[in-house]
Amino acid sequence: MNLKIAYFIPSTGISGGIAVVCQHVNRLMKRGHQVYLVSPLRIGYLDWFPGQKAPIINADEYPSDMDILVATGWTTAYDIVHLPAKEKFYFVQSDETRFFPAGSLEQQLAAVSYLMDFHYLTEARWIQDWLLTHFGHQADLVPNGLDENLFHPASPLEPKGEKPRILLEGSIALPYKGMEEAFQAVMDLDAEIWCVSSNGKPKPEWRCDRFFDHVPMSKMKHIYSSCDILLKLSRVEGFFGPPMEMMACGGAVVVGKVSGYDEYIVDGHNALVVDPQDIPAARAAVSRLINDVPLRKQLISNGLQTAADWPWETFIDRLEACFIRVLDEKKPASIPRQIANQGLAAAYLNSLQTAGTAQHKLIEPIDIFFEKIRRIHWIKKSAELSYRFFKSAKSKMNRNT
Repeated sequence: MNLKIAYFIPSTGISGGIAVVCQHVNRLMKRGHQVYLVSPLRIGYLDWFPGQKAPIINADEYPSDMDILVATGWTTAYDIVHLPAKEKFYFVQSDETRFFPAGSLEQQLAAVSYLMDFHYLTEARWIQDWLLTHFGHQADLVPNGLDENLFHPASPLEPKGEKPRILLEGSIALPYKGMEEAFQAVMDLDAEIWCVSSNGKPKPEWRCDRFFDHVPMSKMKHIYSSCDILLKLSRVEGFFGPPMEMMACGGAVVVGKVSGYDEYIVDGHNALVVDPQDIPAARAAVSRLINDVPLRKQLISNGLQTAADWPWETFIDRLEACFIRVLDEKKPASIPRQIANQGLAAAYLNSLQTAGTAQHKLIEPIDIFFEKIRRIHWIKKSAELSYRFFKSAKSKMNRNT
């Protein structure tokens, strides 16, 4: 049974959530399904994700005969309301209300999105329980896997030296990713500090021996394999991908006890776990791994086995079966619930207009420039080619650094 499937994504920027979606769509394509990524903006390239094959279209190009349409973030839940599909899903990858300040409009609108009447999918048991407890949704569980082609021990960017090398990974611009706390934890350690961030740069007062910005995913295995220990102190996560990626590349891991960590992490078995806001405890855990080489080797060995136990194809089997099951059930649509969805989407747009907020935002200046220029019909194609050339050149520069 070949299906026509679309995933509506909030952006094409580098993020763990978009990487998971790319795993879904590209693996579904390999099984013979016709799959699209739908971007709310005219710009849409995903050159940072290796092997990305699924075509990226905007809402104006969306086909009318879709079997499955999937929202992938709180804003996209509102986006898909007026697009046609036989069945619609909401793939919830975290409690996105925690991304925003308490009482903010964004937090409230994110919460309201979970009231919408869709089929619900999620990647973690804690989100499944949360959706049932607070919103009454019976969500299908499709965990994230580990792509062994992308993450495995690889040649390091630099040979490891006498000092241990510690990797800090996460968006610096998002406080809940805990990057400032991570830098404070390693500040006085006799170690080399590397950092990867797709959003923001280290402050001048932070110790950072080497910094990587907007790294293509194909390069990450070389960065992981260059380092001894990953320290990750996020306060908000969904499934928590980077620790498993580090495990697969042969590194040791120290993580904060964030929601979702226990999907695969066992304290003292394949990682050390601390309170994400306890900086002294994080420093002590990293120091322990620096000094206790047998413990570090034990965690690395168990971590490699953990990564091997999470193959992507097993979970794509589950995803595919979920889509087919829902289509086969052919339950009649609830008109009142459809009207309620439309009402929530209208309220969402009205709230943004009242607040003077754009529905979708571009951040990078080059994206803003090409979005404007592409509105002029006769130079649309040249703008697309120019933008693709710029992104390709930037990707090559990242790979060569």
